[in-house]
Amino acid sequence: MIRVGDLFVLKYGHSLELNRLEKSDEGDAVNFVSRTARNNGVSARVRRNPNLQPAPAGTITVALGGEGGAGTAFLQPFPYYCGRDVMVLTPRTPMTEQELLWWATCITENRFRFGFGRQANRTLKDLPLPDPATMPGWVSRADIKKFDGFNAAAKSFLVPLSNTALWPAFSLQELFDIRKGKRLTKTQMESGAIPFIGAIDSNNGISGFVSDAIHAGNTITVSYNGSVAEAFYQPVPFWACDDVNVLYPRFTLSPGIALFLCALIRREKYRFSYGRKWHLERMQASTIRLPANDDGTPDWTYMENYIKALPYSSQIQ
Repeated sequence: MIRVGDLFVLKYGHSLELNRLEKSDEGDAVNFVSRTARNNGVSARVRRNPNLQPAPAGTITVALGGEGGAGTAFLQPFPYYCGRDVMVLTPRTPMTEQELLWWATCITENRFRFGFGRQANRTLKDLPLPDPATMPGWVSRADIKKFDGFNAAAKSFLVPLSNTALWPAFSLQELFDIRKGKRLTKTQMESGAIPFIGAIDSNNGISGFVSDAIHAGNTITVSYNGSVAEAFYQPVPFWACDDVNVLYPRFTLSPGIALFLCALIRREKYRFSYGRKWHLERMQASTIRLPANDDGTPDWTYMENYIKALPYSSQIQ
């Protein structure tokens, strides 16, 4: 029987505390991988420490504990630092990216074995894996390059991210017409193909599908209750529940600009909680900082180009 330890060398990560590091948007910053089960395990970008060597790209990280993240494995495409309870897996023999992604998926499929009270630190090396001889042929044939790299329109340049603290503040009410969602109980729901946007933090906010739409596509949804400040771009018409506000742009919104704005809106999460909801009136009075042109207007071109210059941006339609 093949086990994780047969294929990989297991080593504990850096065990750093994020609150003791300096977050950074500069070009030489490195990813900080924690026990989160989202965003490929990356919870922040931090300033590089000249006295601390990052873990190398091409290794797999596995969260050893943490609520919801225990046993989750990710292939790290860039050098990184690790938080607490993260194991770094280095292949004992050379592996392709396709093979590494396959093994990360196999490890993650065993996450049901672990939880907050049962960490993976002692048993991970003995976790059984499929025999490499049974690896499906499509693994090696998978064209992952189409998901890796830059949008063709942006290959010739990279847009640096400026110091966001120096950007001017813009009122959300100035940028958007903000409207409330509408309550729809389970007994009122009729199954259909229309996305139902709830106050959740995953799956683009989609918690189900119903028969009617009450909001237009090419808008942004923001939870003001539940998972407060989770922002998602909605490309098609949808129904938003009453815990969600819908932002209708007063400008020409593209998918790239929308993704840029969603990231900035989520950064406001720390201001709100269950006891201080981001309700309609409070959202209308809120501001976000955006890159601006010399005339003081938002620099939409910068935002679009920044998203286009990111890996995987070629998949944005």
